[in-house]
Amino acid sequence: MKKSVWIIVAVVVTIFTMGTALAMQQHAQQSTAPQTSSSSSQSSSASSRAASSSSQAKKVAAKKDAHKKSSSSKRKASSKTRAKTTKKSTKAASTSSVKAQKASSTARSTKKSSATKQAAKRTQATATKRQTATSTEQKSTSKSQSTGKVHLTVTGYKKTFFNDSVAISKNATAFSVLKASKLKLVYQSGVAVYVSSINGLAENDVKAGSGWKYKVNGKFIDKAANVKHVTNGDDVHWYFTTAGY
Repeated sequence: MKKSVWIIVAVVVTIFTMGTALAMQQHAQQSTAPQTSSSSSQSSSASSRAASSSSQAKKVAAKKDAHKKSSSSKRKASSKTRAKTTKKSTKAASTSSVKAQKASSTARSTKKSSATKQAAKRTQATATKRQTATSTEQKSTSKSQSTGKVHLTVTGYKKTFFNDSVAISKNATAFSVLKASKLKLVYQSGVAVYVSSINGLAENDVKAGSGWKYKVNGKFIDKAANVKHVTNGDDVHWYFTTAGY
């Protein structure tokens, strides 16, 4: 009897315990459900807020980028315009400078050419005057120095090289008269001049001992030709001899 009572008590306690546990579980589930819903709502609102803030941040960043791009494009356009303007002004300045330099060089060259022409004209005029003065002086000198004329005859071997009058000056000699004939002479100069060839006819050409001698007024002169003086009206004869006199 006692055992059956205790079994019943134990069953009742077990049932009560199970019922209490179920009741507590239901209560816990009910209390947890609102919290979960509130947390989910909170998380959804937070995410929406984050999304809206991120979209706003993106919009602000996009606006800043657009402003930067527009500013940089404006700056680039302004710099290009300034560069073009600077280039144009530089080209214009260089062109004007080149034109000015060309004009200056042209003016200088013109002035130089005109100055050169004037200098050349002056030089020519001066040279002409000098030549005229020189020729006048030479003529006057020759007239003043000329003291008369002598007759000169130059005969080679069976040939006459010269036969004409020659103007003489003061202190003229038989040799200076021969030089005045402009014939081709070969001679040894010094204290006593010795003529060895006239017009290509030289001593010893015909035979040994042949050579050039001279006479003044028909007389044989046995001394150097540069020592024998002649005067106006004399007759000087240079001849090639094969006899030695």
